[in-house]
Amino acid sequence: MRKNDERGIALLLVLLILALLVPLILQFDAEARRELREAAAFRDHVKAVTLVRSGVQVSRAILRYDAQLDAQFNRAYDALTDVWATPISGYRLGDGVIAAQIEDERGKFNLNELALPDSPARQSKIARLKRLFQLLQLDPRLVEALVDWVDGNDLAEPNGAESAYYLTQTPPYRAANGPMQTLDELHLIKGFTDQTVQKLTPYVSIYAPDGLINVNTADALVLQALDPRITPALAQEVLQARPFKTPQDLDRVKSVEPIAKEWRTLNVYTVRSDYYSVRVTATITDVTNTARAVIRRTSGTGNSALLYFRLE
Repeated sequence: MRKNDERGIALLLVLLILALLVPLILQFDAEARRELREAAAFRDHVKAVTLVRSGVQVSRAILRYDAQLDAQFNRAYDALTDVWATPISGYRLGDGVIAAQIEDERGKFNLNELALPDSPARQSKIARLKRLFQLLQLDPRLVEALVDWVDGNDLAEPNGAESAYYLTQTPPYRAANGPMQTLDELHLIKGFTDQTVQKLTPYVSIYAPDGLINVNTADALVLQALDPRITPALAQEVLQARPFKTPQDLDRVKSVEPIAKEWRTLNVYTVRSDYYSVRVTATITDVTNTARAVIRRTSGTGNSALLYFRLE
């Protein structure tokens, strides 16, 4: 009888130990699985970052190859028919997939041109930018706040703002009073909402220091903003006649010929490009990383320099 009691007690002890151990084992298993998932996600994140960087280098290689083709076929223009303008999608690299889109920064308005000393040419650029705002259904008075942000003085435009305004914000900060370093600065300027920046960004740049617009890559709205005489119909004629191999080829669009000749005397446009932006997305398993970069390509050699890189 005593032995039976001892066996019963032993059995109860075993069951008690198991009852205590099972939750601990399950908890340990759950934590181990969670740590494995986190480790795998971190691994894939690192791989994805490496892939987007590789995607930028692939974009540089494409731009170099395009320059080699230009030299081979004696082409002295850059257009949306070039190799670089074809988007990359579903490109397998290692155990991931990348997508990339290269854009010509010379097809956009350079906002830093507004930081130049006051002159008739600068006033023309301000007028063009105001037309672009109107075409985008944005308040053209915002351009004055933009002018104040990049110019070198503390004299506010009628609808602008200088440091005296920005120092009243929370947190306080000062106007740049100089060229913009990134387009993200637009979010800091008086009146520029996220929606405004989103609408404007595809048409503006801070690169291409001489401000020349490549008519082979510019959007129809950019062409219209260049001159009030360019109607939507005329802009479409220009788009259909592209690519232009020389600046003089724009004269082929007869209705634009007198405007084109005037633009050439004012040094408004070009058919060459040297600044490009690229957006690269890399995906590994369930992890996706995106980066933006700006590349300057040297005409002729095709050599390039990375001016800007940011993970989003």
